[in-house]
Amino acid sequence: MLMAGAIVLDGATLNPHAVDAVARRGAPVELAPAARSRNEAAREAIAELLGRGEALYGATTGVGALRDRRIDPSDRERFQWNLLRSHAVSAGRPLAPELVRAGMVTRANQLGAGGAGTEPALLDSLVDALNAGISPLTRELGSLGTGDLPALAEIALALLGEGKVWRDGNLVDAPTPQTPIHLGLRDALGFMSSNAMTTGHAALLAVDGRALLTRWLEVAALSFEALEADPVVLDQRVQEARGAAGQAAVAERMRELLAGAPFDPRAPDRLVQDPYPFRVLPQVDGVAQDAMDKLDAVLGRELNARPENALIQDGRALPTGNFHAAELGAALDGLRAAFAHSASLIAGRVSALLDPRMSGLPPFLAADPGVDSGVMMLEYTAHAAAAEVRSLATPMAVQSVWASLGVESHASLAATAAARAAETLHAMEVLVATELVVAVRALRFAGREPSGAGVHDLFEAAAHALPAGMEDRAFGRDVDVAIRLLWR
Repeated sequence: MLMAGAIVLDGATLNPHAVDAVARRGAPVELAPAARSRNEAAREAIAELLGRGEALYGATTGVGALRDRRIDPSDRERFQWNLLRSHAVSAGRPLAPELVRAGMVTRANQLGAGGAGTEPALLDSLVDALNAGISPLTRELGSLGTGDLPALAEIALALLGEGKVWRDGNLVDAPTPQTPIHLGLRDALGFMSSNAMTTGHAALLAVDGRALLTRWLEVAALSFEALEADPVVLDQRVQEARGAAGQAAVAERMRELLAGAPFDPRAPDRLVQDPYPFRVLPQVDGVAQDAMDKLDAVLGRELNARPENALIQDGRALPTGNFHAAELGAALDGLRAAFAHSASLIAGRVSALLDPRMSGLPPFLAADPGVDSGVMMLEYTAHAAAAEVRSLATPMAVQSVWASLGVESHASLAATAAARAAETLHAMEVLVATELVVAVRALRFAGREPSGAGVHDLFEAAAHALPAGMEDRAFGRDVDVAIRLLWR
C-alpha cells in the first residue's frame, strides 16, 4: 500500500514540481510496484544474458576505451566496486543537498523505468536515503554531459557505506547498510549510466525559471502603469498578425495583469509610440516563454527516460547513446539565450522610468535633483545584472571534448549548461527586483496606485515593505527587500 502524500516513482510520470517537492521540501517518495517489477525483470534478463555467455558492456568488459578488455566472472564483484571507486572523481565545491536530492529522486525514478536492472537492494537504499533526509557528498565538477558518472558513483558508494553524507545539516560518515548489499552483474554501470544529476538540477531550474517569469511580467505591468505605456501593443490582433505562441501567451498574461488600468491614447503629452522596452515586450518575453515550454517538454522525457548503456529491453542488451544529454543541454542553452534578450529589455525599462522625457517625473526619481541623486545608480545595477545574464548566454554547444582515448569524442556539457543557467536566474532575480524598486518609486512620485487587476497585490506588498521616504539612501538594501518579495 502506497504512503499517503508520497511522490510515487513509477518510471513514467515524474515532473519538475515533484522533483522540487522532494528535493527542497522533503516530500516522501515510494517506488511503485510496477516500477520495482520492471527493474527486477531487467535484472533477470541480465542474469540470463550472462548465463548464456553473452558479452555485456560494463559486466563482461571494461568501459570506455577499455571496452576491449575482458572481465572474468570471478572478478565481476571486484570490478563493480572498482568502477564505482574509480569513477568517484567529482571535485570543486560541494553540491547543495537539494541538488543531490533532485538527482537522487530522478535516478530512482529512471531505474523504475526498467532499463538498468540494478540490484534491488541498492535501489531500495536510494529510496530510503531520500526518505531519511540523507544526501551523499558530491561536488560540482566532473560531468561532461554523457552521464553524470562521478556524482552517481559517489552516491552509490555512500549507499554502500563509503564516503560522507549530509544529515541534519552535518557532514558525517556514510552509514553502513544494515544488510550488506552485494554488487554483481553490471550493478555499478547500471546505476551510473544516466544524466540524472543534471536532469534533476534542470527540473529545479524549470520550476524557478517559470516562477521568475511569472513575477517579472507582474513587475513589467507595474512599469507599464508607472510610465502609462500604451497597452495596445498587447492587443490580441497584434499577436495574431504574427502567430507566435509564446508571444501570444505573454500578451494575454499582460492583458490580464493590466485589466482595468486607465489609459488615454489621446492625452496631449502622449508619444505616438512607446520605447522598445514596452512596445516589444510580448515579442521578446515570448521567446522566454517558449524556452521554458521547451525545457519542460525535454524534462518530461528525461525524468522518465531509460538512459542506460546498454539498455535492457525484451531480453536483449541494446547498445545506446541515450545517456547523452544533447537535447537537455540545448534546451538549457536556449533558456539562457532567451533570458538574455529579456534581461536587456528589463534594464531598458529601468532606464526609461528614470528618464524625465519618458516618465514626466523628476530625473532619476530624485526628490531634489542635484542635491539628491535619487535612484540614479540603480540603473547601473540593472545594466550590470543584464550584462551578467548576457555573459552567461554562450551556448555549451560551441564546445566539446575528446575523452577516453577518443572513444568518447563528443559531449553535451549539459551539467555546465545547468550551472550557467542557475547563475543566470540569480542575476535575473536581482534585475527584476531592481525594476520593482524603481517602478514602485515612480508610482509613488506620480501619486498613483496601480489599478490593473493583476498587479495590485504586488504593489501593496512592495509599498508596505519598501521605505516610503523619497530621500537618498542605500538603495541596494531596497533591492534586497524586493528580492524577498519576488518569492513571497
